[in-house]
Amino acid sequence: MKDKKNIIYLIIAIILFIGTLIFCLKVYYFDNPENKKVEPTEISKTKDIDNVSYKDVTFYKADGTEVKLSDYKDSPIVLLFINKSTEDSLEELKRLEELSGSYLDKINFFVINCTKDVDNDLQANYTSEIYYDFYEEARRNYNISEYPSIIYITKDNQVFNAKAGLSTTDALQANLDILSDNI
Repeated sequence: MKDKKNIIYLIIAIILFIGTLIFCLKVYYFDNPENKKVEPTEISKTKDIDNVSYKDVTFYKADGTEVKLSDYKDSPIVLLFINKSTEDSLEELKRLEELSGSYLDKINFFVINCTKDVDNDLQANYTSEIYYDFYEEARRNYNISEYPSIIYITKDNQVFNAKAGLSTTDALQANLDILSDNI
């Protein structure tokens, strides 16, 4: 009889323990928004590009037409240096295209493919015009050694930010906001 009583007490204790555990999980985990799963955020993979200052460089359209940076010297400029063979370059181009629409009347965007050959497939997949640095003039003058790299130039021809690597969408947005307010 004593053993039956102890078993009943043990069962009641286990039921109370499980009930308390369920209540605590509900209150502290399921009902608490701070404990809900958060989607992973983008992680910046950028580093500063050292010794960058404005240089008037020439790059080219796919048809060979020269484009001089000095022709755009009175407005803000974004130079995105890419290499089609790197996934980060294509991701950076995609992010910049998604954001650039609301800045097109304020900022000149130049996507510069740092390969020696024109790539019609690349142009077909993106709305931004793709330019080329056939003679590596722009790459050398802006110390580009990694792709993607992005240079932000004010309307006063001052480089205010230069980064190598994949930027976060938030970082791109912040730099474009700063650049567009600089008009």
